[in-house]
Amino acid sequence: MTKTILQIESIEATDLITRLDRMESAIAALSETPTTPTLSETAPDYITRREVANLFKITLVTVHDWTRKGLLTAYKIGNRVYYKRTEVEGALTKKGGLYGIR
Repeated sequence: MTKTILQIESIEATDLITRLDRMESAIAALSETPTTPTLSETAPDYITRREVANLFKITLVTVHDWTRKGLLTAYKIGNRVYYKRTEVEGALTKKGGLYGIR
């Protein structure tokens, strides 16, 4: 372990104590500030094509067909395709649902 020497020049002790008190108050204020939610807490719950297929017990071809017909909205991230779970579940409650039954 190496020693570090801190040399403070041209400052009076009272001024140094005042500055340290302000820093301490600022740190305390920061620790009381609520943290912003992380991306995982705010991002929609995305599911894969396979998870959509398993959810409805259908094939991947049917998932692709429903996407092509506009019944499901796909989101591409790189080479992968995802669906928002809430939108997939909501598609069932739309008039006629995914199967077009009236």
